[in-house]
Amino acid sequence: MPEGRTTELDPAAEAFEVLRGEVALMRRAVMGLAAERAALEIPDYSESIGEVTRMVSYIGKRLVALSELPAFALSPEAFSRQITLASETARRQDREIILNARDDFRGAASDLARTLQSAREAHKQNKWLIWSASGGALVGMLVWAFCIAPILHRLGIAFG
Repeated sequence: MPEGRTTELDPAAEAFEVLRGEVALMRRAVMGLAAERAALEIPDYSESIGEVTRMVSYIGKRLVALSELPAFALSPEAFSRQITLASETARRQDREIILNARDDFRGAASDLARTLQSAREAHKQNKWLIWSASGGALVGMLVWAFCIAPILHRLGIAFG
């Protein structure tokens, strides 16, 4: 090659050189990624996975137990009928309890009214007894004073 002349590369060779540079760059990048990946520390999830497995197993057993309950065997219509029957039974029992309580209340009110009436009658009888005793004593004194005392006085019988 003469000195004053610049060397011109063939376009294919030039493209090949550019490609070689890009491949070298890619190679360094891939090697860097491999080194980074080797440096990464991957945690051990085996204990957590075991715990999740145990929990899923427990939930599965509970779901099986729940699915065996009679309520899950019923259709929505049958379930609704059972709820209706249960509520009617409860209302019937409540109605009976309320009627019994009402009858007990009426009986207690009647007993209380009879007791009150009896007390009023006893009070009236006591008043009549007091008035009768007082009237009898007064009549007795008057009979003594106006009838018996003069007779005894004429007969000469003296008192005290």
